[in-house]
Amino acid sequence: MTTLATNQKAALQTLSSVLFLSLDEAHFFNSINKYFADHFNAHKVLVYKILDAGQAQLMSENGIALENGAILDKGVGAVGYIARTKKGYFSNTVERDPVFTLEAKLGVKAELCLPISVDGVVIGSIHCQMNDSSREFSREDMILGVSIINEIKAPIQNMKMYLAAKNLNETLLRTIELKEKELQESRSGLKLQDTFRIIEKEIIGKSQSMKDLLALVDRICDKDISAFIMGEAATGKEMIARRIHCRSHRRDRAFVAVDCSAMTEKQLEVELFGDENRLGMLEAANFGTLFINSTELMPASIQNKLMQYVNSKMGIKSGSQSFFKSDVRLISASTKNLMDFVRENKFREDLYFALSAVVLKAPALRERKEDIEVLANFFLNQNKVKEAQKSFSPSAIKALSEYNWSGNVRELQNVVERAFILAEGTIIEKLHLDTNIQNADIQPVVEKVIVAKPSEFAHVTLEELEKGHIMCTLENLGGNKTKTAKVLGITVKTLYNKLHSYGIEFDKEA
Repeated sequence: MTTLATNQKAALQTLSSVLFLSLDEAHFFNSINKYFADHFNAHKVLVYKILDAGQAQLMSENGIALENGAILDKGVGAVGYIARTKKGYFSNTVERDPVFTLEAKLGVKAELCLPISVDGVVIGSIHCQMNDSSREFSREDMILGVSIINEIKAPIQNMKMYLAAKNLNETLLRTIELKEKELQESRSGLKLQDTFRIIEKEIIGKSQSMKDLLALVDRICDKDISAFIMGEAATGKEMIARRIHCRSHRRDRAFVAVDCSAMTEKQLEVELFGDENRLGMLEAANFGTLFINSTELMPASIQNKLMQYVNSKMGIKSGSQSFFKSDVRLISASTKNLMDFVRENKFREDLYFALSAVVLKAPALRERKEDIEVLANFFLNQNKVKEAQKSFSPSAIKALSEYNWSGNVRELQNVVERAFILAEGTIIEKLHLDTNIQNADIQPVVEKVIVAKPSEFAHVTLEELEKGHIMCTLENLGGNKTKTAKVLGITVKTLYNKLHSYGIEFDKEA
């Protein structure tokens, strides 16, 4: 089809006039969406806006404007293809077309895509989709769509110029804010960003649970979304937060940590939001990352202020009506399931969802036993010169691996550092470990009490009865003298003396 029908021509003129009257982005893209929804026989019509960084944001769906539409990464799906090639495209076999990998997962069967462009600049894209085979798109549909866009090139040109000016203005504002902050810091003699800048520390682990966790962490690092890390104490929650920060585009800015359990309500408010005399961490970490630990202990008043900040990127200083603006990525953590606190009305539901776009579970050390030996060897020789390094004996490694580690990685580190000091030689033996770890694998012997029948009764001396009991216990414990002595409540030396008196000789255990 090379010409437009009369009624379509009139509708296009109306659309062009409507688009000329407003530079509101939501209204602009939604009006285009409505026109295509009315004139193309499709199950769904989507319109995306191409962002300054190459990402794409869903602006309208079936003629309904979206306030916070989904954002796709640069180059993803058909939107990324249109933005890159600047040409229209259609397919009636979406499930087999590599351009539509994302759409195929959503059940789309056929799709027609068109760039909203002018002078070689793509500012958006239109997507007409079919969820079944009742309609197929054709070359004529493509020609019709292109002719519609050509008819509204003038308002598209206006919107292109408006978006370019808006992006430039936002870039200048960010630059001005940064320069003002640097000037303020230089006047005070304090470089806050340098003070809180960090370097990434290696997270050690070869277990599958750690591999899965770190793979998820690495996928979200540069997505600039919030993350909530749940795990027992000393499972490395702050290490995970640091990894996210150091692998994001915020890596050269500040990383600041705040613990809600360490301060009173007033102290926490000042720490986060500042007051007339000092910067709060939300302001000090501008363009960086704020890590909030023990989030479940955050008082209700602080939750309210933080939710206000999340919504507006503006905070109110403590004890005043002074505002500040900042752009901070929030990463929170807790040893508890925060949703339980939401159910008990102890934590704001909207704040929970704002802080937990992604939930990460840090596994306890007992859940990743494959990592115990690797971590123990790391802590053993950390910061040691080659001549001073030591190693574990097999029995020590076995004891470490079988222990429960309720204190997780921090407990393991303390045990290893103590063992390094106690061992005079280069080998860490089991006896150099804490007593509770040495005895962790000793299970109490449950002896069967046998009541002798009168016909089975035999006259034995107390010494013979003792000998029988000792030998039975020794056999039950596989010949392990250390365990046998512990169960019998005697020393190992006493046990050897008794065995010797029975005429039994053993090689002493190491």
